[in-house]
Amino acid sequence: MKATRKTIVKLDYRRSSGLFRRDGEYIADIQPDAGGRIIRKLGTDQGRARKLFWDVVDEAENGGENPRFADFLTRSFLPSQTSLKSYAYSEKCVGWLLRFLDAEAPDLRLRDVNRSHVERLRAYYSDLAPQTRNHMTQKLKQALFYAVDVGLLDANPIARVKQLPVDNRRRRVLSMRDVVRILGDARNTDAHDLFLFMALTGLRPSNVRLLTSDEVEDDMIRIPPEKMKNSRWGEVPVSTYATDVLSQRTSTPLFFAARGTADKPKSIDNLSRSYRSVVRRLEGVGWSTLYDLRHFFASQLAKHGATEQQIGRLLCHVGQSVTSRYVHHDIDDLRPFVEEHGERVRVALGGMSTSARAEDETAMRV
Repeated sequence: MKATRKTIVKLDYRRSSGLFRRDGEYIADIQPDAGGRIIRKLGTDQGRARKLFWDVVDEAENGGENPRFADFLTRSFLPSQTSLKSYAYSEKCVGWLLRFLDAEAPDLRLRDVNRSHVERLRAYYSDLAPQTRNHMTQKLKQALFYAVDVGLLDANPIARVKQLPVDNRRRRVLSMRDVVRILGDARNTDAHDLFLFMALTGLRPSNVRLLTSDEVEDDMIRIPPEKMKNSRWGEVPVSTYATDVLSQRTSTPLFFAARGTADKPKSIDNLSRSYRSVVRRLEGVGWSTLYDLRHFFASQLAKHGATEQQIGRLLCHVGQSVTSRYVHHDIDDLRPFVEEHGERVRVALGGMSTSARAEDETAMRV
């Protein structure tokens, strides 16, 4: 004989939904508006069952096991990203996804997401670069993989969607003459030395902005993993000229602190604006961004004989061959490249080469 159930709490606004008792056990049975059915066994204690029941009701109000995708992104997925170093960028990508959903599919449910939505997303942001749209697609994939991890999806419906092709080749690179003009125009700004140090070392803007005296040991810079994009120690030899630039600045504690402060880094947004305002005044380099000073360093070394692997080491890239494991202790062997580069920049800016200065000093001693 089939056991009958007794109604404990009835939800009048839902069909046959409520908290029921059958054979001494409490059961939540709810039919969400989005369809489907949620059935949960809540034990034999009525007080605990009532509390758990309202938790299930709250879940059903938010879509149950098939919530609105926009709600899932903001209430479940984004909070799971807070421990990431790149949380700010995750938040930005989710913002792009939410704007797309609000405009194109406001009522889209998690379980209804499919490959066609990727195409619609890319079409919606067709004015943006392919790489930017790839970042959006990747974040969408991550959200759906998270849904699989928490049991809301059996599989990721867009797991096999391919990225858009991206041409990462540098079509324009700053020449030595370009950098001399840029530094000349920036000579009266408080960002001049930072621009120069980037051009001399190839360090990322963030690593120069946050450079402290603890990270500089004589003619070597050692940047801790928490400041590196690849979460590994960064080890870069610096030229005599780069060392001279640092020696003329205070480091309590930052070498390139914001104007009027000692421990507040320069804003990356302000730095980028300052750089853009300089290059836009100069003919032929208006296309350049702050990051091009890092590319200038790499292109100059390549022009004067450094191999791709050697340049990758100096730029602290991790995408090197297995051989790089065996040359870790030989980083100092690359010092001649950065030393010669520093001398070329010094001379181009109108300074005297190290050898010429040494000759002058010898003459003075005589």
